[in-house]
Amino acid sequence: MSSTENYDIIVVGAGVVGLATAYYLQKNSPNKTILLVDRLPAAGQGNTAMSAAAVRNMFASSTNQLLTDSSIKFIEHIQEDLHFDLTFEKCGYLWLLSDKQFTDPSVKMWMQRMTASGIKYTAYDKHQLKKIIPSLNVDFTGDEEAQLMNLQEVSYGLFGPDCGVLDPTKLVDFYLQEFTKLSKVKPRFGVEVKSLLLEADPRLDLPGEPLIWQNKRVNGVRTATKELRAETVVLATDAWTNRLLDPIGFDSETKAKKRQLFVIHAAEKKPLLDLLYTRGFSSRASIPFTILPSAGVYFRPQLQEKGFWVGCADKVGRAYDYVQTDSYATAEMAYYENSIYPVLAKYFPVFQGARPANSWGGGYNYSPDAIPFAYKESGFMVVNGTSGSGIMKADAVARIVDALYRGQPEAELFGGKRMPSNALSMKQRKVEIESVII
Repeated sequence: MSSTENYDIIVVGAGVVGLATAYYLQKNSPNKTILLVDRLPAAGQGNTAMSAAAVRNMFASSTNQLLTDSSIKFIEHIQEDLHFDLTFEKCGYLWLLSDKQFTDPSVKMWMQRMTASGIKYTAYDKHQLKKIIPSLNVDFTGDEEAQLMNLQEVSYGLFGPDCGVLDPTKLVDFYLQEFTKLSKVKPRFGVEVKSLLLEADPRLDLPGEPLIWQNKRVNGVRTATKELRAETVVLATDAWTNRLLDPIGFDSETKAKKRQLFVIHAAEKKPLLDLLYTRGFSSRASIPFTILPSAGVYFRPQLQEKGFWVGCADKVGRAYDYVQTDSYATAEMAYYENSIYPVLAKYFPVFQGARPANSWGGGYNYSPDAIPFAYKESGFMVVNGTSGSGIMKADAVARIVDALYRGQPEAELFGGKRMPSNALSMKQRKVEIESVII
């Protein structure tokens, strides 16, 4: 190594979670020197930029409800009170459900928990849905192809009015701006962390340290040219976390999976424009972010582009750990044509013949219970496992990491509600398993 630098805290990862974490750490520990590093050329260019950038508080777990509801309220605060435009649009979320799904006890529990937590939602039957969305197909009678594809008819819909979509790059810009106002150290981009600096504690300068009988701690990171040392290293690397933790033998208990988005333009096709500008769900003339009953297919409105972003939360069949090959940014056209499109066109025939004008890929980092991790170990902290919900949980999770760093028993989230700072830890975890994921 050509040189060594020393800091109080190094935050690795400048996605929305890493930026929010760096901001709250610096805000509440103003005398600390905090270095933010990312391997990409600018902030928020990884999975944050590649996400569907939708936010919802419609979760079954009260933990996820609290994380998302407070974060969404802070997003509203940024846009409405601080006048920092995030292009946040409350178009809502619409879960389309079959009769079997709607009457499932887990869905009933989901609705009960939302009611208990004050999460707003409205239930629609298929006749009401058909009246608002005339192009929605709610009848597969005699459709042998739909039966072969295991598609379930739409019987109900659950609509969340406080959900919506935003521009992820603008949310990144907000946190970066606020962090750099406070920070004594300029963030560094285009700097890849190659490994964690795991050392014996205390160091005895013996050959082969750290040895198995020695205590160990992370004292910094290595790049291609430097050792960057710090009292605390915060890993906000999400889908890439295992690249750094596996070599030191620490199990993050998370796995990454590829997700893809395809852009469908509606400007040249009136039926698609009519669907895009659907009225009746909210004050906005927009179809909500919509999740279909089968195959994990969903779409979000993109009013600025006059189109839709279409994706799929596939389960079995898509391998984990794809990030080892760095192929995350490439979408697979055959995946759209053979898997997504046939499902989409069955439920919404107005998509027939629609072909993507653009596409990209990104990564979700799943935890076993679909609730984030935030914990402190010897010399390092980890915030990951957002399970595709990083943007909608970033503010709350970052506040929890900051409270944990400062040794506070509780974190105060936006709006005044509190959560134990160790609630998202591995060893003292206080959460419920999330059943409503996409």
